[in-house]
Amino acid sequence: MAESLMLLAVVVISFYFILLRPVIQQQRRRRQDMSRLRIGDEVLTSGGFYAVVRDIQTREHGPVDITLEVAPGVLLRGTPDAIGSITQPSDAPSSRQEKAS
Repeated sequence: MAESLMLLAVVVISFYFILLRPVIQQQRRRRQDMSRLRIGDEVLTSGGFYAVVRDIQTREHGPVDITLEVAPGVLLRGTPDAIGSITQPSDAPSSRQEKAS
């Protein structure tokens, strides 16, 4: 009886450390990244497009709206779920500015 309880405890603890903990940490990092999202940040969308954040609208009810510029004059409206990662924060020097120097 004690052996089966010990085995069950080992399986549950292993399940937590192998499967749940990495997912929880990833979700925490994503929430932190999205809370730091600012206008002017360059992002990589989950669809694989690079874009620049042009507007962030927070509503009392419903999802946050983010306006992304994927090309000059081409604006897309989406939610934070559409953003895969922030590739360049707005306060970092852009590669275009570095090339111009």
